[in-house]
Amino acid sequence: MNIAYAVARTAVTVGAVAAAAGGALAQSSEVNVYSYRESKLIQPLFDSFTKETGVRVNVISASSGLEQRIKSEGANSPADVLLTVDIGRLEDAVQAGITQPIKSDLLDKAVPAQYRDPEGHWYGISVRARAVYASKDRVQLSAITYEELADPQWKGKICVRSGQYIYNNALFAAFIAHYGAAKTEEWLRAVKANLVTSPRASAISASATPIIGRS
Repeated sequence: MNIAYAVARTAVTVGAVAAAAGGALAQSSEVNVYSYRESKLIQPLFDSFTKETGVRVNVISASSGLEQRIKSEGANSPADVLLTVDIGRLEDAVQAGITQPIKSDLLDKAVPAQYRDPEGHWYGISVRARAVYASKDRVQLSAITYEELADPQWKGKICVRSGQYIYNNALFAAFIAHYGAAKTEEWLRAVKANLVTSPRASAISASATPIIGRS
């Protein structure tokens, strides 16, 4: 699994209340989006949508807890769309019962089958790479695979986020899908043996430079 092809889905899923009120949405002059992306990062997309359709987009951004918020709001939730960032959070939303299947020929045509839920609970709208960062001074490589992170040559030279982090959950699940549970466990144990320190929760302290390449 080369890093060039290691991607995380960023997807949009429709909240249960919004789906139940789909007929009203079609005629509404505004739409409410709950987003795990900062507003400033996606505002150009919403501006373009408003310019093309005349529908205003109201955004509520958060780093966590949007699924719980929608569930607690229940039938009174103003959420029309939940814009999330990872397959794990998509699954959490579905399991929480805040999504409702939709059928859209337009979406089905725009989004390939492998990037949408078979039952219509969510649709993927973009992909992003899971990159491995390394010191150019100490690591003379132009590419590396996830499998190669288990090589003993990296002993004491790797930093990663905690395995409990949702992005890593998705990565491990993908590994299991490709290689099976036994091989994935073997790989994880080998990667763990190569860590220079315990996994960190902080994206800045750990994920920014996963391969330290310490001499």
